[in-house]
Amino acid sequence: MEVTGEGAPAAPKGRSRSPVEIVFALVLVAVSLGVIAMASSYPVESAAYPVAIASGMAVLGLWIAAREILRRQRGNPTVGAFAQHGPRLAIGIAALVAYFAAVSLIGFILPSLALCVFLPAAVGFRRWGLAAVVGLVCVVSILLIFVYALGRPIPEDLLSPLLAKLR
Repeated sequence: MEVTGEGAPAAPKGRSRSPVEIVFALVLVAVSLGVIAMASSYPVESAAYPVAIASGMAVLGLWIAAREILRRQRGNPTVGAFAQHGPRLAIGIAALVAYFAAVSLIGFILPSLALCVFLPAAVGFRRWGLAAVVGLVCVVSILLIFVYALGRPIPEDLLSPLLAKLR
């Protein structure tokens, strides 16, 4: 990488994914604001969680946009194509679509475990044991928080009879 007269690195050669990241970040902020607006009509105890998550998403979106705008102003945009690994991106999107379909058919637990294990594998993560442990911890944490701590139902599952025995 060559250096410009001011001592800052020159803009990298090749394609930049910076514009796509800025657009993605702004879409994330817009969706988050929409969720906040929609959730504000809920009772306070029901609105707290979606508002908190959407607020975090909006802050992250603003951070991504600001980071990329500053990088572009410094002449150092993020290098590479947005979808360098097109097949992995397609597999990831297909996995999310299949997940949402499976949740409505067989419930939350099994599709969530499968998603937590196979989605990282689709994007190149190869430590299956670690992915399985992280997936199990995530699903159990969500169950503990929503079902047991908050008393909120999850979609009926093939494992619901087992959960009923644990209550």
